[in-house]
Amino acid sequence: MVKNLKTENKLPSTLFYNGRIYNHPKKSAILCYGDKITAIGNRSDFNAKKKVDLNGGVVYPGFIDSHLHLLGTGQALENINLNGIRSPQDVIPVLKKHIQSIHKSNSWILGRGWDQNLWEGQAYPDKLILDEAAPNIPVAFQRVDGHTLWVNSKAMELAGISKNTPSPSGGVIVKNKEGVPAGVLVDNAMSLVLDIIPDPSKPEIERLINKAASHLNSFGLTSIHDPGTTPDTISVLINNESRSTLGVYAMLNYDESEIAPFLNKAHLISYPSITVRAVKIYLDGALGSRGAALLEPYSDEPENDGLILEAIEKVKIDIKRFNQLGYQTAIHCIGDRANRIALDLYEEVGIKECRNRVEHAQMVHHKDIHRFSKLSVLPCMQPVHCTSDMGWLHLRVGKDRLCEAYPWNSLVKAGSIIPGGSDAPIESPDPLRGIYAAITRKNEEGYPASGWQGHETVSMDNAIKMYTEWAAYAGFEENVKGQIKEGFNADLTVLDRDLLRIHPSETLETKVKMTIVNGNVVYSA
Repeated sequence: MVKNLKTENKLPSTLFYNGRIYNHPKKSAILCYGDKITAIGNRSDFNAKKKVDLNGGVVYPGFIDSHLHLLGTGQALENINLNGIRSPQDVIPVLKKHIQSIHKSNSWILGRGWDQNLWEGQAYPDKLILDEAAPNIPVAFQRVDGHTLWVNSKAMELAGISKNTPSPSGGVIVKNKEGVPAGVLVDNAMSLVLDIIPDPSKPEIERLINKAASHLNSFGLTSIHDPGTTPDTISVLINNESRSTLGVYAMLNYDESEIAPFLNKAHLISYPSITVRAVKIYLDGALGSRGAALLEPYSDEPENDGLILEAIEKVKIDIKRFNQLGYQTAIHCIGDRANRIALDLYEEVGIKECRNRVEHAQMVHHKDIHRFSKLSVLPCMQPVHCTSDMGWLHLRVGKDRLCEAYPWNSLVKAGSIIPGGSDAPIESPDPLRGIYAAITRKNEEGYPASGWQGHETVSMDNAIKMYTEWAAYAGFEENVKGQIKEGFNADLTVLDRDLLRIHPSETLETKVKMTIVNGNVVYSA
């Protein structure tokens, strides 16, 4: 029964009215006092100092992205965007234009988004293409998945990479037939260049994450989980906490120098808008660059079964150490071999209350599906990766293994919940694109008609939970986020249509009308 607050002495802060409220079909108003939901009812039930007309919008719990690179998203808004280029030569005019109009002298040129799977022949690019446009300025372009770096000769010169430089453990320096580095660095080899690129200053970080937050709010996002948050970024987030328009659940990089200051239960950081209680570990690479660790070799490269990027015994010791200090671990696993190794490690450590995670879980052997729920391990998955990869994945793993790819419905039927995300800036941060991919397994043109491995789609209700309830659970916030309930955070996403009542194809046409964080409207269309 709705509590009538007309008779109370204090007037609550904000009444959001004239809406249709998800899971509350007979209610049309939400009363918020400060940053909390006080009551759910109808406009006539309440009196309030401030009123916001929702104009018939459909109100959902604030959307949460369980895997999004915050600083990387801000950088992608300013760096060169190579998404969708159809040949390596297409980079040349883009790079020349950048140098002429934007580039600052003596600084690196950075960008992201190229994908050789979209090019004729699907071969890796060469440094000579970048040298043509930028012979004297260091250039570093990350592949769309972030696991391969394309650099020019100047960048390799600064990094000291030569014909005699060996590939590091867990990485590959791609070389031509003469043994000369071709300008492509895979997984751990990327650090040879990335480590010499100057880190952004704190003022630069503040500017970039504020830009990212505004961008993400426009997609209806109220919170994100950030895999690989640097101490400087955490410091900026804490200093800006009172002005934040985005909740951040931060995962520390698996780097002892960055982790050490936080490894004490007393140092678990939890503010209303910033929480630090997880460590992100990269166990393998990506399928696109053939770095994902597979149980059987790649179909299009039979001598290669992928890369394991860390010493397994050390990872096991550290999982236990982090868990005992109250920290969740989030292990990047894409290939079926990496997923099995991670599950084996979690089973050996045996600490279920930390809600340990596997990030991506793109290839899972059928024998391992039930192990996620049995071990209380969360498969944190990004539906848009499926629809991005489905056109070429058969080349990597062959047709017989496609049944292992992105097994959302199998995991749900086995008792798992799947926190949903985007992996932005690798993919668009738009949760509606993720929901569409989850319910259809089709690209945005509606192909294939029956959905790619269509039996692995999820229901619309579960797809919404991926970006609300289930994502909140993955961040230990299920009692304050992910649902529209009294006492929960006043984080709300208002759409122009009811996702449960439209044709799946209309999901992509749905617009965000309003984004509300802590009871404040942070975006309005």
